[in-house]
Amino acid sequence: MSTFIFLWLQNQHFYKNLQQTALDDIPATSNKEHWADIGCSTGLITRLARKKGYKVVGYDLNAFSLFIAKLLLFGQKHIEYKKENLFNIHQTFSVISATSLLSVVDNEKEALEKLISLLKNKHSSLVIIEPTKKMTVQNVQTHITGFKSWWHYKGLLLWAKAREGKFVPLSLYSIENVSVVHKYYLFDTVRVSYLKIII
Repeated sequence: MSTFIFLWLQNQHFYKNLQQTALDDIPATSNKEHWADIGCSTGLITRLARKKGYKVVGYDLNAFSLFIAKLLLFGQKHIEYKKENLFNIHQTFSVISATSLLSVVDNEKEALEKLISLLKNKHSSLVIIEPTKKMTVQNVQTHITGFKSWWHYKGLLLWAKAREGKFVPLSLYSIENVSVVHKYYLFDTVRVSYLKIII
């Protein structure tokens, strides 16, 4: 999706609410632990993470998206943005988040293993937000009703069109020494996966 379309999507109530809800289980911090949002686009999760007290780094390959993300900071401190490929990141973090990342990379397994390797310790959390196979235009048009506004519905249709057929299979999360909890939202069209190292 283009930067402006993604910015518009991130500002839709259902999308912001989904991201906020996905992060509710991540505890706040008062000691400035580090959080990385990989594939941050225009920075919605980075700003939500900062509200929890983390020092945040947003990574993305789209320089214009990062430019917009910086504009949206309005002088807020302890958030920085870097144009960097996932596999060139070597710092470890207390929390890592990634939205719609695994469904668009060339090698999902390799990317997931890299994300896990960036976790600081067994107390660290990896939050992955991905569309499921139910995220299709037809499914949204046929089964999803009762939105508060037409824009709410249009936003989900747009997301479905961009991600249709690009879902991450559950089998990907069968990883030794890693615990996984899945939660489903938006009529099971989106899965939020919480991963922790258990050794």
